Amino acid sequence: MKPRKRIFQPDRHLVFACKWWHSMKSTVPFFAVLILWMATSVQPSAAQTKQDFLAANIDLTVSPQDDFFQYANGGWFKRNPFPENYAVWGISNVASDEILARQRRVSEEAAAKKAPRGSIEQLIGDFWFTGMDVATVNKQGLAPLRRDLDSIERIRSISDLIDFAAILNKRGGYDSVIFFGHVEQDEKDSDRWVYSLSQGGISMGSPGYYVESNSNTDKVRNAFREYLFNTFLRLKRDSSKAKASADAVYDLEAQLARAYYDDEEFQKIRITELSRLAPTIDWNRYLRHIGITRTDSIVMKKSRFFQALDTLLQTVPLENWKDYMRFRLIKMNAPYLDDRAFGDFFAYDKAYTGAQRPRDRWQRIIRQVGRQLGQPIARQFIKKYFPANVKPRYQAMSESIRAAFRDRIARLDWMSDTTKQKALLKLDRMKMTIGFPDKWSDFSTMPLRRDSYVLNMIRANIWFHEQDIKKLSAPVDRSELDLSWTMRDDAGYNFSNNEVYLPPSFFVRVPGIGDEELDDAFVYGGPGAILGHEISHGFDSKGRYFDADGTKMDWWTEKDTAAFNERTKVLIDLYNEFTPLDGLHVNGQRSLPENMSDLTGVLIALDAFKKTEQFRKNERVGGFTPLQRFFLAFAYNRAVQSKPESIAARLQSGFYAPERERVNGVLMNIPEFYEAFNLKPGDRMSRPENARARIW
Repeated sequence: MKPRKRIFQPDRHLVFACKWWHSMKSTVPFFAVLILWMATSVQPSAAQTKQDFLAANIDLTVSPQDDFFQYANGGWFKRNPFPENYAVWGISNVASDEILARQRRVSEEAAAKKAPRGSIEQLIGDFWFTGMDVATVNKQGLAPLRRDLDSIERIRSISDLIDFAAILNKRGGYDSVIFFGHVEQDEKDSDRWVYSLSQGGISMGSPGYYVESNSNTDKVRNAFREYLFNTFLRLKRDSSKAKASADAVYDLEAQLARAYYDDEEFQKIRITELSRLAPTIDWNRYLRHIGITRTDSIVMKKSRFFQALDTLLQTVPLENWKDYMRFRLIKMNAPYLDDRAFGDFFAYDKAYTGAQRPRDRWQRIIRQVGRQLGQPIARQFIKKYFPANVKPRYQAMSESIRAAFRDRIARLDWMSDTTKQKALLKLDRMKMTIGFPDKWSDFSTMPLRRDSYVLNMIRANIWFHEQDIKKLSAPVDRSELDLSWTMRDDAGYNFSNNEVYLPPSFFVRVPGIGDEELDDAFVYGGPGAILGHEISHGFDSKGRYFDADGTKMDWWTEKDTAAFNERTKVLIDLYNEFTPLDGLHVNGQRSLPENMSDLTGVLIALDAFKKTEQFRKNERVGGFTPLQRFFLAFAYNRAVQSKPESIAARLQSGFYAPERERVNGVLMNIPEFYEAFNLKPGDRMSRPENARARIW
């Protein structure tokens, strides 16, 4: 996976000197630091000749009882200052960048070959070549989009407008115009595919950026207005016209944002009902344009949004809608266009993320190779770089974590036997894809060429759309890998398929150190806890509504539901207390599924780790007990700092707490953590027993 570059390892005398100096710089007196150091028993042995990588990251100016996240990772943060071209920065970025460098070599080798059309090498090579051909990209400018811009100019009616929306929605992926639609498994019958419609069409990630006013939203909003103006200045070459168009599109998107709502909704309705809900759109015509020729019903996710949209289509001037289409066309393609289009986009995006300059071009291109050609490049990557002996270790670990969760469910004192049996059935049927799949998909018909980077992006997205539409006439094949599968850094859980996947990147978490050098404490506390997190998503506040086959239904008794909600309230209240930025709180309710899975994942990974030989022997590694190493590994795998803008964006959406709060919030609830680091009442990381969450 990652190239094994050796990182600098200072000898023990330099290690001691550096730690002494850092402790002297602290506001805490040196001897207090020394006493704390000894009391918590985490100082690496003086007999060591090579410093343990977890020990190297310790920040002795911070107490583990006050801020474990900083204590465990602060040393690394101090040695690795935030680069300008990152919005988030941590150890995982270093590991990820090494994987990207290897993918680059695979892509360069493919581009150098004259491979037959439809082969993996041709697809990867042509995509990479056009992305890296900066001279051609800049020479082409907006020319690859000229036909689309001309089509927008010819729009004369709402019917024409929706026809063009269909064109963009076929190639936009999740970057939708006006509204969002896609093919998914039917929540009520997971063996069938359905087409679902939901709210969409806004450029700033959260509707809060349009309707709320604080220092962060104002900054992003102003940058977005500037982006609108610069885009229209390029298109219309007149500042007064550009200003008018920019204001009109902003106002239109703000109205779409105000129509957003959070309520969960899943209703299958006939096309005739959809036509009554939003009669301004000819829905049969729209569906035909996106390739759906035979269907009598769709799934509606946000009906009130479509009612509001129908009003906007009738009241907003058509010319404003045309300008909206022009802007959305440019924005969704800006990362693949010339330097000017990308520069205008990045000037806005950096207000949103905090990154001061873009990633290197090769990194941006190789990430797109991974997104559009995830399976093909993974197949090449695995043949070249993936050690054959790694996957079995993680497969065995996944089964030990499954067994640990099974034991926890069986021992629950608040859940009825009826619900327990269904929960155990779901856990037993859960599919685990570890590292890479056993069956690959066929990408040979994707029509990539060596002519235009942006056109290759469009071709790839249209191809994905067409493959999705084909599913509507076929039953769900649960053995088939999702075409969008990638070597991305994040693991995941599919509710409808009851499937967990852990990507290959999780097998290489420590730059410069091979998997064979990693002890079980690290593997279970890091990748193991993340795998446990994904497993537990099947039983979180959302996943619990899906049964063993992935069909949405409430299989809990009312009493079990009440007990579950009572226990989750403790976790909600805890995260509501966190204020990562002045005036911005974590949303404990909205982030509950992730916070609960974080906690459950650590608990079941810890249970599984306790059955390993390393835990039973209780021998120190790097100066730490196995239990201490487990918790340090958990913090290590979330060793990420974020720019304030990125933290604010995360808090704005509300679905994820920042990494510091995700680490500290979990550990505050685990008795073994109190034992490992000698927490006492009054410590900042300590909470009374009755204020600790006990769910699974």
